[in-house]
Amino acid sequence: MRVTIHQPEHLPWLGLLAKVAASELWVVLDSVPYRKNYFQNRNRVLLDGRPTWLTVPVTAPFGTRIRDVQICEVPSWRRRYRGRLTQAVSGTRCADRAGDLLSLIDAAPPGGSLADLNLDIADWLLAQFDVKVPMVRASELDATGSNTELLVSLCRATGADEYLSGPSGRDYLDLDAFAEQGIAVRFFDFDHPLYAQGGETFVPCLSAVDAWSRLDPAELPRLLSGYRLSAS
Repeated sequence: MRVTIHQPEHLPWLGLLAKVAASELWVVLDSVPYRKNYFQNRNRVLLDGRPTWLTVPVTAPFGTRIRDVQICEVPSWRRRYRGRLTQAVSGTRCADRAGDLLSLIDAAPPGGSLADLNLDIADWLLAQFDVKVPMVRASELDATGSNTELLVSLCRATGADEYLSGPSGRDYLDLDAFAEQGIAVRFFDFDHPLYAQGGETFVPCLSAVDAWSRLDPAELPRLLSGYRLSAS
């Protein structure tokens, strides 16, 4: 079984959806410390032709595990978030369907789990791209260690015999540790697709919401097919 292990991003980009689609199980890495100013509580959409952040305010003292990060009810954050997202998809093919996504933001309770919100959104986005891959949270598995040791432990806990890593894994993974447990490692390189955004210059690496809003639903799965798998 091929497994990918990745933290729960907010409004994930096409590359994460594609890596999940290329796997048989997504282990949601919610048992490691939250990373401030990264993609766990924010992501970018295109607003008036410019990449613009959509951010969920959180309470996360240093060292807080992702599973324990709470949504902080800063005044008017939901209104600002809704306003920016609504503007970003205004005039697109799916503008009238944005309510499905906005309802997930509205339903997230004050003080609730950021990971829960992110996974609700990920579930919704994966369905839009016709990806049917199960997920399990690392915090629910009997796995220990850090860095490569943790990844190997998670693979063993799920019965995986193949681990699908992002390209940066080439720089830090101890491949011998996987080999000792009979686990093959493949590296996932994603070739970002182009699609019509309505501007002169294409802006890559936005939230997958951008592509979802602009294309016919039947066109979305092909956006996840441009990747290469290699052993090194």
